[in-house]
Amino acid sequence: AWCPLAPSATRRSPSSTSGSPMTDAISVWIHILAVTVWIGPKFFLFIAAIPALRTLEDVEVRTRVMRIIVTRFGWMAWIALAVIILSGIGNLFMVGSDAPFSLWGDDYRWNRVFAEKMVFVAVAAGLTALHTFYVGPQQLRLVAQARANPDDVRYLRRVSMAVSGVALLAGIGALYMGVLLAHHEYSFQPR
Repeated sequence: AWCPLAPSATRRSPSSTSGSPMTDAISVWIHILAVTVWIGPKFFLFIAAIPALRTLEDVEVRTRVMRIIVTRFGWMAWIALAVIILSGIGNLFMVGSDAPFSLWGDDYRWNRVFAEKMVFVAVAAGLTALHTFYVGPQQLRLVAQARANPDDVRYLRRVSMAVSGVALLAGIGALYMGVLLAHHEYSFQPR
């Protein structure tokens, strides 16, 4: 299948099923767009939105705004992750039809890089789930309490930042591994 990072001589495989590099690029484009939607807002939340919300002194307003932001972000992030997984599977089949080796062997760099990418994806998704379903709700409940212990609030904030930060770094790692996979001059070489 077409690969935007491959040299022009290898951009279109004779085995390409669609016959059009533009058509072949749609799945890759959807995948990259979904990754952008998944990772980009994490930067925004981590660097801008959450620190800005902490400056609001009215606890009720801060909690209400935080709940709206994280709920909408959660829906967007999980939908994007589903699209990433589905388009990734489609891309895997496209690469598989063009690869000069078995995708399930271990003789080529592609196999190692793909395995490493899946580890990064699993870590990012697992930590995102931990934050979405446990840490985040705990933090919102604690912040909403009028008499919450400030030490507990600070501790949970640090846990939240650590989990979110490592999830973001894992997502960035997965993105980098995806670029290596798409660069067939590198990934299609024997180990």
